[in-house]
Amino acid sequence: MRIIANIFIEVIDLNSDTKTYSSKDVAKRLLIEPVTVRKYSQMLEVEGYSFNKDEKGWRHYRKDDVRFLEYLCNMKTMGKSLDESVKHVATLYRSSLSISQPDISLQGENILLEFIKAQHEFNQQILERLEAQEKRQAQRDENLMIALRESQEVKKQIAATQQKKWWKFWE
Repeated sequence: MRIIANIFIEVIDLNSDTKTYSSKDVAKRLLIEPVTVRKYSQMLEVEGYSFNKDEKGWRHYRKDDVRFLEYLCNMKTMGKSLDESVKHVATLYRSSLSISQPDISLQGENILLEFIKAQHEFNQQILERLEAQEKRQAQRDENLMIALRESQEVKKQIAATQQKKWWKFWE
């Protein structure tokens, strides 16, 4: 049975009641090519990892398998070698350790939309504060320039009154 979801085409195995994904679906999720998914899977199998396969020998990836492959891709992105990453993931698998889901899931559309709305509101508040700050700063600058001009004018007036006239120069 095939169910079309937003990102995955999910295959539901009626016997085990778990969802599985094709290598093409996993590749879309991980933003890599399907041939790369198959290569990583073969390398993991050499190290002792076991994938579900159908009667044709095609792999069907469970959610845990997708998480392990995603972790492998992340390790590669962080600069680890492919062999080192494969061995590490296979060791985790053999030790029956799992890659946990992140605390915050943005996979649901509603959650993502709520997050985007909240972020937009926050950005609007920041922009309003910034505009108010800029207005206060412009007003402060204008007041400062007025005060400087008045100060210079007063200094000129004081200097003019204190300047001796030429006829009073000898007094």
